[in-house]
Amino acid sequence: MPKPLPKRASLEWLKKSAKQHLRALRAANPEAKLADAQRDLARAYGFASWRALKVHIESPPAGEPAIAAVLRAVGDGETDKVRAALAAAPALANAVGPHPYWGGRPQPLHVAIETKRRDMFDLLLDAGADPNGRNQEYDQWSPLMLTFSRDRADMREALIARGARIGLIEALLLKDDRLVDALLAEGLPELGPNRGSILAFARTPYAIDRLLELGAPAEQADRWGATPIAAMSRAGPDGRELVRHMMRRSAVPEPQEFARLGDRETLFMLAEADPGIAGSDAVMMAAVDFGHHDLVRWLLSKGANPNARADDAGTGHSALHSAAWNGDLEMVKLLAEAGADLSMRDARHDAPPWGWATTAITVTNNPDCRDVADWLAERAPPG
Repeated sequence: MPKPLPKRASLEWLKKSAKQHLRALRAANPEAKLADAQRDLARAYGFASWRALKVHIESPPAGEPAIAAVLRAVGDGETDKVRAALAAAPALANAVGPHPYWGGRPQPLHVAIETKRRDMFDLLLDAGADPNGRNQEYDQWSPLMLTFSRDRADMREALIARGARIGLIEALLLKDDRLVDALLAEGLPELGPNRGSILAFARTPYAIDRLLELGAPAEQADRWGATPIAAMSRAGPDGRELVRHMMRRSAVPEPQEFARLGDRETLFMLAEADPGIAGSDAVMMAAVDFGHHDLVRWLLSKGANPNARADDAGTGHSALHSAAWNGDLEMVKLLAEAGADLSMRDARHDAPPWGWATTAITVTNNPDCRDVADWLAERAPPG
């Protein structure tokens, strides 16, 4: 984990620190050069290069309102506004500030990846954004990690080409078992991103086994309440194999984990023993969240609630809100035909599904959300 820079760090302090580190390097390797010491120092503080660290030290910090404005412009796709801001204050490319849409303090590069804006992503990198990110205030989520959660292989390749470091979490997500083994020689982190178990990021059976052998907690939930096996059920095509392997290691999945995987066969067997499972709001929400239309049809045929709501302490949104946010018009129509309330409002934002679809047009940069918003507006006019 990168060290925080001292609050009064200056260029003079930086140069002295590099020279001190060079003396230590030369004690072990007389051929070491100042550039080696500078590179080590930069990486220790979370920067990809000495140049990136110097730019950070020499640039006066932008005020919080300016940083917030740039982060919002990145998320909203306002390229000209971002370009002008960076030209006036280059340090904004690596500024940390309030997330424009939800909690945490990311950098512009984080937001560009989350909103899947490749043009903004390229603009920021060309303007000097550090491909490694400064992630301490964003639950340790690096830009490279976000490319997995947002399914952006193109951005991932670009970051690696620009020198993004591959740490243990990134190696797990890349399914690079050999590199995982090498990095585990440095020890097992106490916590992973989101303050949960690092096991949540394992993406191969081998990695699961190695992490468990080293003592990674198998049931520790992160700050969102997700256990490792719950996280694996969200891992897309790899999820089913990972969940099955966790079961072989004595983990017990919740029924909604099978719903996220679209595993109707297992849910059918579970519902045979406990019919209440098919009517569970949590199972319904999981199937809707992950776009399993046939599974949702089956659940509805078994008496599932088309107005199911999330049972967490967060937004309290409905299945229809989720489908609208995802831009899943087929799911929206399916729920509506089953009697879902098109005007139901969520608990946090007091917004109907139409509002969620409209917001998602920008926040998720998904054009399908426009079709959903238009369809809902015709049948449940906003008001």
